[in-house]
Amino acid sequence: MAVSTLPSSNPLPNLPAINLTFPSSPLTLAALAYSKNHTSVNTVNHCVRSAYWALIIAKKHAAFASKPLNMEVVMFSTILHDMGWATTKSLLSEDRRFEVDGADIARAYLEKHAPRGGPTGNGKGEWDKHKIQLVWDAIALHTTPSIATYKEPEVYLTQFGILADFFGPNLPGGLITVEEYKAVAALFPRVGFKDELVQIMCGLCRDKASTTFDNFVGEFGLQYGLDGNGTDKEKYKQEWDENRTLPKMQASMGALEEFK
Repeated sequence: MAVSTLPSSNPLPNLPAINLTFPSSPLTLAALAYSKNHTSVNTVNHCVRSAYWALIIAKKHAAFASKPLNMEVVMFSTILHDMGWATTKSLLSEDRRFEVDGADIARAYLEKHAPRGGPTGNGKGEWDKHKIQLVWDAIALHTTPSIATYKEPEVYLTQFGILADFFGPNLPGGLITVEEYKAVAALFPRVGFKDELVQIMCGLCRDKASTTFDNFVGEFGLQYGLDGNGTDKEKYKQEWDENRTLPKMQASMGALEEFK
């Protein structure tokens, strides 16, 4: 398992070598501590790397250069975006996609801990319903770029930053340099992340199969089985085939013919 080299006194440091200033806030730091308490080191490192990539992308991508951005929303969303992988299983549902679990957990955290200033939360640093909804949307849609791209810029940037952690310097458009990648990964290592990701996704196919049939998570079950080592791969494929959305829709539409 990866072990972060980050000093505890400065959990979200600036990186002057790549001209990056991290806009940390008390709420963001508290969210990071919460994530550390309830997810693995690899998950925390992935989420924090995603926050750094979002900061880098925001400075370079034309989609964000001319728009006002609430970066606290983006930082909070990226840092808690994979709470649906929580090791504290009592936080999770039995029947919702992991993205929705993460969004629900983040919203509940904000409703309990975020500074509020009445119904609109207009004061500096205050959170109103709209900002909380932005976080929910950003996390729930972080694996769905075909929708997130057309939402508010905070939602789009969250998704973009998370996607960037799977590409690094290979991200199209040259948005992340090798120097930037090495600077961030040195503090938040990715060693072991790929293997753990496979285990997490296969675990979802095993434990919450109904949430995996209509999205990319099912691909892990089809390829790696229910334990990451091929166990019950054919069993999962049969269940996946029986529950795919298109066949179910076709069967339903066929059944409607009797009402003509």
